[in-house]
Amino acid sequence: MRTRLVIVRKSRFVVELLSEDGLERFDAAIGANPDGRDKAAEGDCRTPEGVFAVSSIEDSSEWEHEGREAYGPHFLRLSCPPWQGIGIHGTDEPALLGTRSSLGCVRMRNDDLEKLVGSVEVGTLVIIAP
Repeated sequence: MRTRLVIVRKSRFVVELLSEDGLERFDAAIGANPDGRDKAAEGDCRTPEGVFAVSSIEDSSEWEHEGREAYGPHFLRLSCPPWQGIGIHGTDEPALLGTRSSLGCVRMRNDDLEKLVGSVEVGTLVIIAP
């Protein structure tokens, strides 16, 4: 595996994939809380900040949220105690990329997520920066 690091830059609404091949940037959406700060409480619609790791890569193609298959093809679950259920996943609303619109996860365009999934593995470090 050549990829060494994934960086989410909340203020820029991007996911960066850093590898020996260079840097790739992908549009993203983050937590809907308008203040954009670090996650402080369950349900606050903020994306947590810090250094985390991919704990699993799951097939989320049939997962539903409010009756819609909203998670795209994959869910990269992050180990980010004390928070559970935080990850990087696809979206059925690509027009919302570049905005604060999620419940706290990081959303990406589904085909960009496929590229990311092909380059990471369980244990890959993920930095979520303000």
